[in-house]
Amino acid sequence: MNDETEFIARTLAGDLRAFETLLLRHRRALYRTARAILRDDAEAQDAVQDACLQAYRGLAGFRGESKFSTWLVRIVANEALMRRRRNLKAPFSDAQSDDFASAQTGPEAQAHQTEVLQELQERIERLPEDYREVFRLRALEDLSVAETAAVLGIPEATVRTRFFRARTALRTAMAAEREARRSLETPIHITDKDLAQLRLLKPHAALLREMERATVISAKTASLVDVVTMNTQVVYTDECSGSQRQVNLVYPHEAEGCGCCVSILAPVGTALIGLSPGQTIEWEFADGERRLRVDRIIHNDCPLNNHRTLRS
Repeated sequence: MNDETEFIARTLAGDLRAFETLLLRHRRALYRTARAILRDDAEAQDAVQDACLQAYRGLAGFRGESKFSTWLVRIVANEALMRRRRNLKAPFSDAQSDDFASAQTGPEAQAHQTEVLQELQERIERLPEDYREVFRLRALEDLSVAETAAVLGIPEATVRTRFFRARTALRTAMAAEREARRSLETPIHITDKDLAQLRLLKPHAALLREMERATVISAKTASLVDVVTMNTQVVYTDECSGSQRQVNLVYPHEAEGCGCCVSILAPVGTALIGLSPGQTIEWEFADGERRLRVDRIIHNDCPLNNHRTLRS
């Protein structure tokens, strides 16, 4: 049993002086943490006092999974952050909602913003703990790099790195969520034959999602209802740029058949499969989001690709 563990045990046995000894060891770090958040000496002292009382009452719940000093500093930080929010009278969610309401009004806009905030908060909770702590202090509590470093007891360079990685992870996750939600709004149909072949490709996540949500139909039905299937030619318009293009949707090993061939694993190919003329879909590309509209479907393979396939 180390020295600190012994003092904790004595405190739990009712020895208040043992707890006072523990607090004296860490008082400078505790005050520095509260001061960095509140930027007021008297308020910081009050926050430390209240946090120490909380720590005493909750000491039985300390499991030793982290250092005692880390556990104590987090209690002080939480108390200081609560006081900061109360002083500002504008918690994150309320402030963000108010700002958004000033730009967009009406129940639909407010409902959408609430949904976005809930999604963001869920994504923040899924971040690794080290990244989550830094992101909360920097982005939600508006602490500077230096203040965040002081609160967490880590170098400023580490704060910058963790914040950058947390923000990147959130942006990536939110973009993927938006893409999935938007694509799900457009119904698609895939033939049973195509579905069986696509499963053999080891499809990426986006194609897997489209395969799972598609209504499965026969090849004959696909030609009757005019649906984009494999080895068909598609004329589509990129509504963001206004450009129109004709492509031949093929399997990866056929992608070099001719200039118009596009692999099903390419973003355009994955976006177009299963659509009908007149349908549009919003899709995330490497250079940003695009909105594609299917104009016409030619239900046969490109002659050049077909000839190449026959020769091979």
